[in-house]
Amino acid sequence: MRKEEIVKKNISLVFDFLRYLTDHPELTEKIPDNCELEFLDNDSPLTEIESSAEGVEKVFLRVEHTFDISA
Repeated sequence: MRKEEIVKKNISLVFDFLRYLTDHPELTEKIPDNCELEFLDNDSPLTEIESSAEGVEKVFLRVEHTFDISA
């Protein structure tokens, strides 16, 4: 997948996630303050590809039909 396609896909995921949060605001309580969110495809392994900024917790969101925090 080209970089441009990845960027477009990620932007789309962010907007889908924001729409989901509108309907399910309780999910925001599970997301730590000042964390870095990273979206994972349903079949992606839970591995850090890029490291977070020092001292910043990274939270992975597995993208299925809904959004769920993966530990």
